[in-house]
Amino acid sequence: MTTEWRVDDDARAGGSSRKRRLALAALFGAGAACAAQAADDGKTAGGAEPVLGEVVITGRRAESSQEMTPQRIEVISREEIENTPAREFADLLKKNSSVDVIQYPGNTSGIGIRGFRPDIPEYSGGAKHSLLLIDGRPAMSYNLAIVNTDQIERIEVLKGPASALYGSSAMGGVINIITRQNKGKLTGFGELGYGSYDTREARASVGGVLFTPGGVDFDYSGSYIKQNDDFKMGDGKTRPNTNYQQQNHALRLGWDITRDWRLNFNGDLYRGRDIAVPGGLSYGTNSQANKDMDRYGTDLSLTGKLGDHQLKARIFSGKETYDSYTKTSTVASYQPYLPFLSYSAEIKSRGWQIQDQWTWSDWGMSVFGVDQNLDEYKSFSYNADGTRKAPSSAYSERESLGAFIQNSLFFNGGDTVIDFGIRRDVITTKLLDTPLKTNYTTGSADFSTVNPSLGFRQRVGSGGSLHGTIGKGFIPPSAPELTGSATTVGTPNSVVSGNPDLDPESSITWDLGVGWAGGVWQADVTYFHTRVKDKITRVSVGEDAENRYISYRNADSARIRGIEIEGQWRAARWLTLSLSGTRYLKAEETLSGVRQNIRNIPGHVLRFAADLRQGPWNARLGVRKVGDWKDNDWTLGGSGNIITEPGFTVADVSLRYAIDSRQSVTFQADNLFDRHYAEKGDYPLAGRSFRLRYRYQF
Repeated sequence: MTTEWRVDDDARAGGSSRKRRLALAALFGAGAACAAQAADDGKTAGGAEPVLGEVVITGRRAESSQEMTPQRIEVISREEIENTPAREFADLLKKNSSVDVIQYPGNTSGIGIRGFRPDIPEYSGGAKHSLLLIDGRPAMSYNLAIVNTDQIERIEVLKGPASALYGSSAMGGVINIITRQNKGKLTGFGELGYGSYDTREARASVGGVLFTPGGVDFDYSGSYIKQNDDFKMGDGKTRPNTNYQQQNHALRLGWDITRDWRLNFNGDLYRGRDIAVPGGLSYGTNSQANKDMDRYGTDLSLTGKLGDHQLKARIFSGKETYDSYTKTSTVASYQPYLPFLSYSAEIKSRGWQIQDQWTWSDWGMSVFGVDQNLDEYKSFSYNADGTRKAPSSAYSERESLGAFIQNSLFFNGGDTVIDFGIRRDVITTKLLDTPLKTNYTTGSADFSTVNPSLGFRQRVGSGGSLHGTIGKGFIPPSAPELTGSATTVGTPNSVVSGNPDLDPESSITWDLGVGWAGGVWQADVTYFHTRVKDKITRVSVGEDAENRYISYRNADSARIRGIEIEGQWRAARWLTLSLSGTRYLKAEETLSGVRQNIRNIPGHVLRFAADLRQGPWNARLGVRKVGDWKDNDWTLGGSGNIITEPGFTVADVSLRYAIDSRQSVTFQADNLFDRHYAEKGDYPLAGRSFRLRYRYQF
């Protein structure tokens, strides 16, 4: 996390008035006011410039000072993004924050926060324990690997439940991508790169004011990447079928209608073609596939000010599609048709948001609003000869309507902050008519859930703070779990029926931490404890001579607790050292009466970075250490075979040299020590790789 090490002139000017400080606290976060007062009073330790926490949005759905927000929020800055060797969005997250990931070759990845198993909803029936947002609205992406990284200004990673603000899927935390908004003069860059495995890259970005007067501005960013050769793993062996090509584009248009009202349009597009999927290492070359992936997202927002009210209205929509082609197989009947289209999926999302940020006093504000989301999921399956067959899952949709209010109170000149909020969601799930699928029935079910939250932050002394939160999170049952039925022919037949009385899976998490910021140091240590109940499990409900009857019920649970650390030290004007990590003291779940370790959760994750800036040179060394974790060995028969996956330590380096004010050259090395490792057992990632980039900016 990069911290701003200065206080602007406006904040300094406002520090002499207590009322002004409190107004700053309410409007812009209490940290701004407190830092301003410290600057005026000359209380900064050691003569160093005082620390003003970055402005973040995710914790309150409104701009606030990070240092006065109760939740744990890690911020990944644009500079850190630029200096991180990364193929995809998951790489940026795992190398710059202490999160858990699951990642496969073939551009498929998911994320987990605070001990919740990393999710790839494409494989887990749509369930997500960590929520991904773009500028505060749903990212409308089921796969982190295809999220556009070119448009990112910064990333905010909120630790802990946020269903009181954002609704479902925010049990572990929230990742909010904040996109670029250049409202100044026209600037941009063009970049060309070449790297290991015959990888060619082209990137461009441009943005700024288009027309004056009139207040029209824009941002465009785009990239094209093609890896022509298969990568080598850390053991020196080539991993067949691992080449790919992709392109990303993002466009933003903004118009200042009046001084107080603004219209903003955002659109982004991903297109991946011939993305090679090698399959598990233990299968050799017998389970290879290729896939095409597309994704787009758009939103239109109107923001404005009426007195003490900051208003926002937004509509959004998106679509994600997958086409998977079987390339190799041991099935004899497939051989004449290889490769052939075997599976497709289509996920559509749309919705709207209305929000009011009301500064109703010098010492308090409220953010309240209503939002609605509709997600539709369809999958298609094909025979080897190209004819369609019944898909494995029926078409479904989920509609949610939620209303929330979040209150923030600032006392003692901003030294004491209290947040409390609540949200109610009403959710409807439907199982829809599905062509060719006849072994199930359609249906719909409704349920509602209420989720509160409470947090505080107390400033102690000239730089210390205590903070804590408690909140509830939830994940809704899927449409097949709630309604409909399906029959699988066998001996006996399996008849699976939904249960409309299911409760959402829910969690309660509390955390307590202590932090310190001042001079050239900042640090935080937080303990968290999570209890999960009402996890949904399949159960047998009866049997006769012909059929075995199966349904769902709320029976399983989980307990997670651990310690998070974060620290930064500006050792010199040219050197900044940072450290963050999570140590799990317990990460266990009870499934069907059996207690076990939560799969794919390592005992610890530790991240270290050293950032150097000296003259024309800019360098970054990053190290990531991951402990052992438990997983099912699916290559030997499934969930009954438990194995321990070994931990690993990987390092990367980035070195940029500014030739002049417009030109620069960047060298990056990923997996610097050529470690043979995997984020998911049996799916090792690339070994050491290099890339060289040339950039011209204006």
